Amino acid sequence: MFISKRKHEPAHYMLKIESFSILSEAKTSKIESDVFEANGYKWRLDLYPNGNDEENGAGHISLYVVICDTETCSKGWEISVDVYVNGHRTRFHEKKMTWGFDKLIPLESFVESKNGYLLNDSCVFGVEVIAVPEFTQVDRCLLMTRPPAIMNTYTWTINKFSTVTEDVLYSEVFKVGKVKWKLKIYPKGHGLCIGTHLSFFLGVHDTASFPDGWKVYAKFKLRIKKHGPESDIEEEADNWFCNSANDWGFPGFILLSELNDSENGFLLNDNLKVEVEISVMGTLRYFF
Repeated sequence: MFISKRKHEPAHYMLKIESFSILSEAKTSKIESDVFEANGYKWRLDLYPNGNDEENGAGHISLYVVICDTETCSKGWEISVDVYVNGHRTRFHEKKMTWGFDKLIPLESFVESKNGYLLNDSCVFGVEVIAVPEFTQVDRCLLMTRPPAIMNTYTWTINKFSTVTEDVLYSEVFKVGKVKWKLKIYPKGHGLCIGTHLSFFLGVHDTASFPDGWKVYAKFKLRIKKHGPESDIEEEADNWFCNSANDWGFPGFILLSELNDSENGFLLNDNLKVEVEISVMGTLRYFF
């Protein structure tokens, strides 16, 4: 949390408190301002001069902006606004009618004369509420992470590989970071590689539960494990997964002739072991 300092007064509403010490000593729990209008909606300020105890704000100034008179709004309404108490962007909707600060500033700092919040025992609280145009409501935050090494790898063993008759095989669902994944293998190839290669893909699982416009980035390695001292076969990729492309990989991962050659050590007792290692992930989310 941060508090912005500005030279200009808030444009939409100011609430002046005179004799703040009396208000504080009276242990008044909450002050509701009168309703004001901004950007076609009605609002009010809720001030807790001794802190909002229900939100662990005791010993602080608690301050909130509340949207009012929403009965005329259409079902499923949602409003994105910049609230200039501290320049924060947020959304109001049917389940979120209030936004603000449980601990705006410690009371001890607020009443300290040298800090300048109180002048002759009077103070002013203000707010600006600026509606965000629709085309800017999709601002996002990209969160990049490196999954821990002990949790970023999944291994899948396909038993009796030579007897598989399915065109495509799916691994069990596994989780890396906060995303659920699955591996997909075409034993006889996919697309232009049918009959010549094994095709190998990484996919995001259960995308129907994701919000509209979701995107997940991954830098990953797909590999086929060798039985013996020789190196595994692996390919590295990085990709943005989304609704229109929820899996990505290599149609021509390995020649079937190479895979089935017993001297290469890919199949031991007719078992194929494959693996994915996800080293970097990124998720896009709304930044407010």
